[in-house]
Amino acid sequence: MPYKKVIAVGDSFTRGDELANCPKQLHEYLFPFQYSNSTWSASIAKLRDYDYECYALGGIGNQWISWKIADKLEQDTLVIVNWTWFERFDYIDTDIDVWKTTHSRHEDKLNHYFYRNLDSDIWNLHRNLQQMHSAISLLKQHNIDFIMTCLDNNYCADFSTIRPPGSEVSAHWKNCITNLQAQVVPHIVDFEGISFLEWSRHNNFEFGPNGHPLEKAHIEAANYINMAITEGKINGH
Repeated sequence: MPYKKVIAVGDSFTRGDELANCPKQLHEYLFPFQYSNSTWSASIAKLRDYDYECYALGGIGNQWISWKIADKLEQDTLVIVNWTWFERFDYIDTDIDVWKTTHSRHEDKLNHYFYRNLDSDIWNLHRNLQQMHSAISLLKQHNIDFIMTCLDNNYCADFSTIRPPGSEVSAHWKNCITNLQAQVVPHIVDFEGISFLEWSRHNNFEFGPNGHPLEKAHIEAANYINMAITEGKINGH
C-alpha cells in the first residue's frame, strides 16, 4: 500500500554513522535529529517516493528505541526499526532529564557496577524481547505497517545457550523466553538469514574505522529489502 512517509528508528547503523553525508552527532541527545539520507532505510523511502524521517542515536539501546516508536505512531506510515545489542541498558538521568545508556565497554563507576552486579544474559534477553513484543503489539494495534531488523542475534537464541539447564528457575525462564520468542521472531526480517552487519561482512562490503558498513552495503541492503517488499515477502505485518 502507499504510505505518506517512512519513519526509521534505531541506533548509529540507522543514523548512518560513517557514511559520507552523515552529520556529526554533536551531542548524544541533540534535537532535531541529524542523520544520513544514504542509509538503506532512507533509500527505501527514495525508491518508493515516500517522505523520510529518522529518529536514531548512536550508542542508544532498545528501551529508547521502543519508547521512540510509541512516541511516533502515525497512520499511513511504514515504520522501519533496527533493534540494537541487548547488553545496552537505557535509563533517565533525572538530574538533567535526558536518556542515557550503559555500555559494558565504558569504564566509569556506574557501568562497572552495573555490569558486574546487575547484568545477566537471561535478564538482557527477557527485557529486550519484552520491549520488542510491546512495540510489535502497539504497531499492530494501530494498524501501522513495519519492517524490523535486529543487530543482535540473541533474540532467536536457543535458551540452553543462554542459561545452563537443570535449575528449578530455569524451567520458568525457558517458558517465558520461548513464549516471547514465538511472538517476536516471526516479525524480524533478516538479510539472507543473518543480520545486516553480518551480511555486510559476508559480502565483503567496505566498513568505516568504527565498524559501520559504508555506502555500498546500504545500497545493496536497500535493493534487497525493496525486492522483498515487491515480491510480497515483507508486508509490514
